[in-house]
Amino acid sequence: MSPVVGVILMAAIVVVLAAVVASLAVGFEGELQEPAPSGGFDREYAPSGEGNTDNRPYVVITHEVGRTVDADNVLIKDDAGNSIYWDDVWTGGPKVHAGEYVHIDGFASDAVLEPICEGRTYWIILQNEDGDSLVVNKWTASTPPRIPTSSPLDSNDNHVPDHCPND
Repeated sequence: MSPVVGVILMAAIVVVLAAVVASLAVGFEGELQEPAPSGGFDREYAPSGEGNTDNRPYVVITHEVGRTVDADNVLIKDDAGNSIYWDDVWTGGPKVHAGEYVHIDGFASDAVLEPICEGRTYWIILQNEDGDSLVVNKWTASTPPRIPTSSPLDSNDNHVPDHCPND
């Protein structure tokens, strides 16, 4: 075999490989999409309601780690099917950065949610622009609220808010 034939064969192999790679890339073009949303959210439950209006029990939800997300892509949902977007209760702007938080108690700006009581479940859901969603935190209040009897939410002095079921 002459060197000229070898060069022509090598060139042909390169062209065929390039065509295969190009067809694969074009074939997967429709499969490529925005990555699933990511982020780490944590919550801290305050059953005593200390520091909150009328000592209402509350949860502080904090964006702990991950990329900055749009506040209107973070959804907080309760087990009754009610939901509210982060930007409806957040006063910090359109973006949520690691370390920023919201305060949820089921009253005032987040009154669409059920007030926090033992056994109620809440989800933190991240959504992307395509409508895909990912549950990044699920939490159930495992202990009953324990508020001071002086709170106007406790008319029968049992340390449990009147809006919570009482066994």
